[in-house]
Amino acid sequence: MLLAGQDWSYDPEKKEMRSKMKGHKCDRIAAERRENTANLMQKMPEMLLAYKKRRWEKKMKDEEKAKDK
Repeated sequence: MLLAGQDWSYDPEKKEMRSKMKGHKCDRIAAERRENTANLMQKMPEMLLAYKKRRWEKKMKDEEKAKDK
């Protein structure tokens, strides 16, 4: 069979390889958290401005409701 270039049909089927990572899970999670924190810190000025704008709009809306009463 091998000399003829055909597959040997009696071999067991090959299983799919595992994609499991080596190492400690806590180290991997800590690295992901540090990366996420760095990305969020870059976005922080925009987030603060958006928060201040939302808070100001809510304040203005509350004042308008108070005037209407």
